[in-house]
Amino acid sequence: MLSTAIWTIAFLGAIGFFLLQVGRRFAVLLKMRRDDGRNYTSATLSKRVSNTLIYAFGQYKFFRDGGIAGVLHIVVFWGFLTLGGQVTMMFARGWFPGFTLPEWLMGPYSLTKDFFQVAVLCAVGVLLYRWLVIKPQRLMGFLPAEAKLHAHKHTEAIVILCFIATIMISGFLYDAGRLVFLAGNPEIDHEAAWQPISRWIASLFGGDAALAQTVSDAAWWVHNGVILTFLNVLPRSKHFHIITAVINVFLGRVEPAGRIAKVDFTAEAPNFGRSKPMDFTWKQGLDMYSCTECGRCSAMCPATATGKPLAPRQFLLQLRDTVYAQQGDILKKKPEELLAMDVVVGEGKPVIDEVVWSCNTCRACEEACPVNIEYVDKIVAVRQHLVQEASRFPEELARTFKGLENNSNPWGLGAEEREAWTQGLDVPRVADNPNVEYLYYVGCGGALDSNNHKTTQSLAKILKQGKVSFGILGKEELCNGETARRLGNEYLFQTMAEALVTKINSTGIKKILVNCPHCFNTMTNEYPEFGGNWEVIRAGDLVSKLLAEGKIQMQNSFDKKIVYHDSCYYGRFNGVFEEPRNLLSQVPGARLEEMTLNKGKGTCCGAGGGRMWVEEKADQRVNALRVGQALEKKPDVIATSCPYCRIMIGNGVTDKGVEDQVQVMDVMQIVASGMKTEAQPV
Repeated sequence: MLSTAIWTIAFLGAIGFFLLQVGRRFAVLLKMRRDDGRNYTSATLSKRVSNTLIYAFGQYKFFRDGGIAGVLHIVVFWGFLTLGGQVTMMFARGWFPGFTLPEWLMGPYSLTKDFFQVAVLCAVGVLLYRWLVIKPQRLMGFLPAEAKLHAHKHTEAIVILCFIATIMISGFLYDAGRLVFLAGNPEIDHEAAWQPISRWIASLFGGDAALAQTVSDAAWWVHNGVILTFLNVLPRSKHFHIITAVINVFLGRVEPAGRIAKVDFTAEAPNFGRSKPMDFTWKQGLDMYSCTECGRCSAMCPATATGKPLAPRQFLLQLRDTVYAQQGDILKKKPEELLAMDVVVGEGKPVIDEVVWSCNTCRACEEACPVNIEYVDKIVAVRQHLVQEASRFPEELARTFKGLENNSNPWGLGAEEREAWTQGLDVPRVADNPNVEYLYYVGCGGALDSNNHKTTQSLAKILKQGKVSFGILGKEELCNGETARRLGNEYLFQTMAEALVTKINSTGIKKILVNCPHCFNTMTNEYPEFGGNWEVIRAGDLVSKLLAEGKIQMQNSFDKKIVYHDSCYYGRFNGVFEEPRNLLSQVPGARLEEMTLNKGKGTCCGAGGGRMWVEEKADQRVNALRVGQALEKKPDVIATSCPYCRIMIGNGVTDKGVEDQVQVMDVMQIVASGMKTEAQPV
């Protein structure tokens, strides 16, 4: 009776304190904003359940990415799920000593439990070796961006692993002791037949029932005590993700990855940017709680790799730690008082401006995160504050914003320059041919950059060869504003979006052809909120169709070794990986070889997130990093499918002095070079 009373007091006290801690954490989320523009209705339930099964319980990203650490995490995670039955029984036996599972289930469960206890113990041993001996940079922190994390002693991780090992060992000792001092009981004998490891440990007691019972009883207290202690450590540590990660995955994005929600500037209290803890949405706060600190995001970040002050993990931890530190004030303050709280971004603040401006919005971090934490939305939201409220941004962007506002392009060139690429080509204008099937939206990069004129001309020749009914807006074309939005100038973006939607809708054309992933992503995923409800078609998709239907044919040999650079906004944002490769494979003589980091793991060219318009230090250039990766394969050609990638990769090749040995060409140029035509290939 005394032990039952002690257990009851310990259990209720520990669970009560745990619920209090978790309740306060979630109370903070309830006070955060809810204007994320996401759909949380029952219509999204099936997709959310699917994501949870695949990413949370299925541990998909650990399987996909491989590596010993991923395998170890899978073992520990599935081990804990399996051992939930063991924990339930051991807790319940504090009040009901004979509590057990049904006989038909107890046997198979006992065998599974034995296996996972051994597997988890082995995994913990390897993990301790990694933390204490190997100390991989991904765990310790990447310098210089994660200097704060790198300075930590990481004691918490060691303690938690020791907790897990103790739970496994005490579980074995508890079961083994019961097999001895309760021998002869039919239920126990049935369990013993299914527990080879526990049975072997039981043999070490030499039949001493008294010793076995003493050890088993002690193991029960140790096991349950460690679990209750573990529970109360979780809300105060990075292991809070054990509680929040599954919830985070379930409530994660079901909208297109490339969509940034429209800010309603007509709302009663519009959000012009997020700069204080309570400016962030509750889902962004849940992201902060769910970080496992595994470092996979930072390991894939091009800004981190090139020595910039941004590391996605450290950025998120700075936000999380600020929320934790201010939790007491947040819970006590009234809504109007929360508005007066200090900002988290700026010099001397948890997040300095340069961290925010270093991001390429390439989604490499999000693609790597095993619990689907989002970073791009937070970076862009903080940029909105810096641009629209604080007027603090890199000085180069003043010219970019002025060009977008006055000339509808980031270069600030005149509208007549949009037709420069058409010289010598009979390219139809929509104004003269209003009944064309496709409006070819060229975009700023394809129309205004001289290096990309060959790409645009190549696509025009392919379309004409394939007898495609198309036209361009020419000097009437407007920028879609993608650069402004990613740089945080949301108001300017919305103004530009409304103008372009009005212009395109006035033509009555419903099929928009693009050869720029940034234009594709914006017009497909973001313009519907502004009335742009068209069928937006990638040039590669249409050209593949022309080839399949025999409307264009390949004839000329392109006897070159090619490496293909994946555009972030086609690839990670919209899942377009195979289409450009399939096109290249149909060009006679072309030999395609993959870079080590390709497809979803491909490194950004450095232009995304408006970084195209921000000057980089010579030793921190992302395009130099990516070109270096390409040159490892000794290619003749680096192929791209984005005008900004074409510019950045081209500059990188020139900076490395290999422009005479390595060409940079768009996929459309290569297809046009191999196409059967009377005209000379571009």
